[in-house]
Amino acid sequence: MKKNRHELILNFIQSNNVSTQDEIIKMLSEHGYNVTQATISRDIKELKLIKEHYGKNEVKYAVSTKKDNNDNIKMIFARSVLSVDVAMNLIVVKCYPGTANAACVALDGLHMNGVIGTIAGDDTIFTACTDVETAIKTKNAVEEMLKG
Repeated sequence: MKKNRHELILNFIQSNNVSTQDEIIKMLSEHGYNVTQATISRDIKELKLIKEHYGKNEVKYAVSTKKDNNDNIKMIFARSVLSVDVAMNLIVVKCYPGTANAACVALDGLHMNGVIGTIAGDDTIFTACTDVETAIKTKNAVEEMLKG
């Protein structure tokens, strides 16, 4: 359903000058999708849509042509981290001195489900998860990412 909705959105913005989320919501409604503005906002983020200028002072949604930074984010994170541990619903990430802020930005950039916030010091990151189970799953995912 989400994949079909995303394809429909992409087709719509590529064949029309779409400048508002309301236009997307209306088009989706005409195709049988009942979505909220929050859903469209998430879709725009997931599809990496940007607003670009065209004509005279007009903007429209377009697909970003920027290279995906996910690999760079993972590399920064992997080169900074020494260890990962869980304490209840918190994940404690130990880093090389002075690298925790960069690693934290990288971790935040991964937009992992269940991570509700991060705080970085000089060499430590505290990551709050929604619950213990999510913290354990996230720790395991982080460790897998560190393995390459």
